This record gives sequence, C-alpha cells and structure tokens, in this order.
Amino acid sequence: MLHNSLTGTLSSSHQPPTHVYKYSPLTQKCQPDRYTIRLLHLLPADDDNAPLRCRLVEKGYNDHWSHQVHPEYHALSYTWGEPIFPEVLDVLSNNVGTLSRSVGVIYITKNLQSALKHLRQKDGPMLLWVDAICINQADVTERNSQVSNMPKIYKKASSTIVWLGDESDHRDARLCMNFFKDLHELAASAGEDRPSASWRNRFEINRLVADFLGENRSKMVYFLERPWFRRRWIVQEVVLAKSVAMHCGAWKIDWDTFHLAMFELFESGQEIFTLDHRTTMRTMTGVRSGSRTITAVRNLGVAVKKQLPLDTLVEFSSFQCIDPRDRLYALYGVIKLWSPRQITMQLSELNNIDYSLPTERVFTNFATELLQIDARDLGPMASKYCLVTHALQLAGAFRHGNGKEDRLSGKIPSWVIDWTATLCFEPLQHSPKAGTAFKAHANNDAVQFIPARDNPSLLVMVGLPFDIVTRTIPLDISPMLLTDTVHKAKASLSKFLSQVAGCVEGDWYGPTAEHLIEALATSLVANWDHTPGNSYFGQDPRFIRDFLEQLRHQQYHLPEMLHKWPAYVELMAITMRGRSLILTAKGYMGIAARDVEAGDIRAAGYTSHCGENGAVVVPDCFDYRDVRYSYDVAMLAQDPSLYNSFRLVSDAYVHGLMKGEALEIMGRDGENLPLKILPIA
Repeated sequence: MLHNSLTGTLSSSHQPPTHVYKYSPLTQKCQPDRYTIRLLHLLPADDDNAPLRCRLVEKGYNDHWSHQVHPEYHALSYTWGEPIFPEVLDVLSNNVGTLSRSVGVIYITKNLQSALKHLRQKDGPMLLWVDAICINQADVTERNSQVSNMPKIYKKASSTIVWLGDESDHRDARLCMNFFKDLHELAASAGEDRPSASWRNRFEINRLVADFLGENRSKMVYFLERPWFRRRWIVQEVVLAKSVAMHCGAWKIDWDTFHLAMFELFESGQEIFTLDHRTTMRTMTGVRSGSRTITAVRNLGVAVKKQLPLDTLVEFSSFQCIDPRDRLYALYGVIKLWSPRQITMQLSELNNIDYSLPTERVFTNFATELLQIDARDLGPMASKYCLVTHALQLAGAFRHGNGKEDRLSGKIPSWVIDWTATLCFEPLQHSPKAGTAFKAHANNDAVQFIPARDNPSLLVMVGLPFDIVTRTIPLDISPMLLTDTVHKAKASLSKFLSQVAGCVEGDWYGPTAEHLIEALATSLVANWDHTPGNSYFGQDPRFIRDFLEQLRHQQYHLPEMLHKWPAYVELMAITMRGRSLILTAKGYMGIAARDVEAGDIRAAGYTSHCGENGAVVVPDCFDYRDVRYSYDVAMLAQDPSLYNSFRLVSDAYVHGLMKGEALEIMGRDGENLPLKILPIA
C-alpha cells in the first residue's frame, strides 16, 4: 500500500528546501492495549492557493474505548497513484514560542495536495489521519506497526473521508454527484408512510436513470473508472468507518446516497456498462445475494455472518494494490472482523505485518498457517467445504492471464495461492467429505510441512495416485456466452464432440454404464455442482432429469439441444471457463484446468504409468504405513531432493469417481492400490 515518499520522483518545478522533515520516533506503547499515532493538524487558510501548512502531533489511544468516546480526527481514504511527489507540505514546530517556524517539508503527490486543499478549513485546523504523512515511510519497523493499527485507526475515527479526485475535463464530478443527490431525494420522497406511491416512485426512478445515462453515459463511465474504486485498501477503510463522506472535486455526498445510486445503476437493465463497471457497482452495494459486499457489511456491522479468510480474499480479489504483499495485508482488518475468533487466533500472520519479508514468504507463511487451522474450530462452516481442499483448489485456480504459470517467477510452491494472479475459474464442488476423504492416519495432522515450519517448501499429504491423463480436449466457450449466436455455439460444440469421438471407442461409458454422451454432458457441468440456486436447474432436481431424458430422445445429439436449453449452455460456459475435457488411462473422463497435460500425474524426472494390476506406478514415493509415518516424514525432511515430489496443477471432476467410488475400488483391490506419502513442491 505505502510508498517511501523520499524515494519517489521529484518535480523540477520545486526548488529543494533547506531540509526535509525529520520524523521523531513514536513513543513506544507502555501497555498492550494502547497504541500511538500521529495526527495531521492541517492549518487554515483564507486563500485556496495558499501553501499547505500543518503540524504533526503524536496522540495515544486505548483499544478499549467505550462507544460514547469519539476521537476528534477524520481518516482520509484516497489513491496514492504513481510514486511521483511534486508538491510539498510545510511542517511547523509544535514547541510553544516557535509555532510558526518551519521544521521541514514532506513531499506529497498532486492528488493528496488537491485533497488537502479542498478539506482545509478557513477558521481552524482540520485534524486528519493520512497514511502517507502520519507514518514515517522510511522506517520499516514503524510502517509495520502502523499498518497493523490501521483497522483501529479507521474504525475509531469520527468519519472516513473518501477523496475521489478533482473535477476532470469531462466534467463528470459535478454531473454525477448531482445526479446521485437527485436520485436519493426521489427515492426518499415515497416514504414508508406512502406505500401506495411506491410503484409510481419506481417509474420515476427508472426514468431519471434512463434519461441521465442517455445523455451522460460517457460521464458516468469516466466517473466509475476513477482509480479509487479499484484500490484494495478501501475495503477496510470504508467497512470499518463510523460514517463515510464521498468527496469529488467541490461536491460531497454521504455513503447512503452513493450506495443507492450504485444499486440503481446496476439494476438499470441497460447494457451500457462493461463487466469491470458492473463489478464496481456490484461490489459497492448489497446487490449480490449472500455476498460480503462493502455496503452489506457496513449496514450489518459486527453482527454480520462470519466467513472464512479465503472467502474474504476471493470476494475482493479484483481490488488492486501496488505492493503485492498488500494483496493480503490490505484485507487483514476485515478478515479479523469477519472470521470466527477461534480461527483468527490461529493465524498469527494477521498480527504480523512485515514489509521486510519478500512477497513469496508472506504468501507462503499465510498458506502454511491457513492449512493448519483445526477443522473443529470451523463450526457450522465446516459443512461448506474442507478448508485444506479448498485452499489447494484456489492455488490451482489463481493464474496469470497469459496462460503461463508465473508463481512469482518460481519463488512460491505450487500449493501456495499466488494472490497476484487472477481467479481464472471457480473451484469445483466435490462430493461430501464423508464419501471421499481418506482417513489415513489418526494421530497426525492432515498436512505436514518440510523442512522446518518457518521456511516450508514441501507440503506432505497422504493420498492415492489413481489414474493418469492421456488426452486433453479444449472447448471454446466464447460463442456460448453470446445469446444471439446459437449457430456459433453449435459449431464450437460440434467441433469439440468430433475430437472426443476420435479419441474414445464405443457408445457406452464404462465406469458408470451410461451412454457416453450422457456422461459427457454431465461432466461438462461437473455433475451440476456449479448450478446457482436461483437458476433454472437449481429450482427443481426434476429439471435435470428432464434434460437428460430429452437428450436420450434426441439420440444424444447434444448440439441440437442448445437452442432448447439455454440454461444448460450458460451453466456449461460457467463450468468450463478455463478448463478442458480430460481422458484417462483407465477410461475415465472429466474436466480440469486448461494447462493440464497428458502424462499428469506430473512426477519430476519420471513418467508415471499404470502397472499390471491397474495401480499407478509412481517411483520413489513412500507407501503409507501408519506405524512408520512419522519416521518416513523425518526421512523426507533430511533430504527432500532424494525423493519424488509433485507439483499441484489443478482440481478436477472425474465422472464416476466423485462419490466415494475410489474408496470402494481401493477396498476391493486392496494391496494393488496402496496409499502413498505425496510431497508437493
């Protein structure tokens, strides 16, 4: 989040001052529940063009204020932008008798200068907390401590002031902010005591939105593309605030007015916004049912339904930051707010912000702690998913847009989520844990790390190498995302099916004894596991049976079904985004990430193959034996390079293998399918 203001680029338009302001160290806290911050006393000026002058005053606060105590400062939420610091803030002395003497200047960005000039009062000082000024950016130790305190700083400020920027050449600030006010007044005019007028009021709101967008679409687009809306730190800055005031140029509105406008624009039904614009509007409101959006949480406060840290990080993965470590650090405040306390107590990383650590270490440390959370502390959330499985699924799903694996240039293990990447596909929903989980050992954790926990590189798990990918077949889903191009969707699916037909023999799918096309149609939607609850197939299980029955009556001509079943087309496109069909050595089919290759299970330096009895041969892997598991892991720890390790590639749906069938096969074939100790690098 934070730049070092002394290392940025300076403008040649300002002569170097006699000296740069030298920060004094903050007083060390003498009690564990106290913290100290600097407050910016922005001095008044009658002339808008007068130089910015301030005092920096140290202030101590207690963690456990009563609700009646209100600090006197406002916290600023704004965008740093490029690390270019052409403007200066003159810092005056705090000593009595020398109050007007300058003790140095702080270089600031042009956007921050503009914000301070707009917020500066004419008749008295304005007390603010501004990260770039109130934190000594050159002191990493102080920076770590103050960033850790930021959730408390924003939570206990009188208000959070959002600075969206100056008026632009597009004149979007005046038009959009006034439109937001008009919209809010119109919505409020119906009143709760006039329910009979609500339908008329709704028509007026729709007309106002349509008229404004018809004349000023470009202005609204420019407004929504202001950098603040994509800044990752705004999540905690707005969520934790007592109140929020939105400033843009000379105009100001409160958060409720802004939220209502975003809601109405999202619901306008006019296809004039890009996906990025709609994501901005959706995230700023409570539009998405069941989501943890900013406004939904602000309105619910501490009573908000708890969620796991991974859900929070995925929810706001589209928000950006400059320092990649802030992909985690910027959300630690809301993770602590939303996650059950028994879980956050196990994540020491949440209280250990450290900018001296490289990004790969920050990501790996967080993943290590996350994977070791005691499942008994998940409570009701344990029924949602297995935390270890979900974390590993996300490690495969977060990828860089060029299709090539970056993994921070090879510096983080494959089992660690690369939060700098993009979520390229949703993790698959597997069958209930009771049907698929291997209870391999009772006295050891599900995962172990090698070597030492403070610098892990290998994740050690117990599992069954069951099958090998022999062929991958991609499916172009882009035509299926366009409602007016059914013929293109049919052509894409027909090309895909002809490739499948050339790779398999017979009409029947051996593992489930159903027609091959029926098994394929089910695989392409991962056994309907991604079906939204409010979609057609989510309404009643009979609709799925109707689809499969009609597929049989159509002689399994799947492309001919597309125009009759648009709900299936949509579901297939959602499920297959970023994925390909896979075929295996044992005759299974399924779906996995697009970069899965023939020959996976991927073993470093070896080619896995099926043995005589159908077991997958994986050289140099320990067979799992309960009585010697700890000894074998210790052997791995002594020299991990001597043993075969794997790289996590993707989660997968394999048709006929997701409802506990592997356990049945293992029980039937016994010693031919032994469990293995699987090191994942």
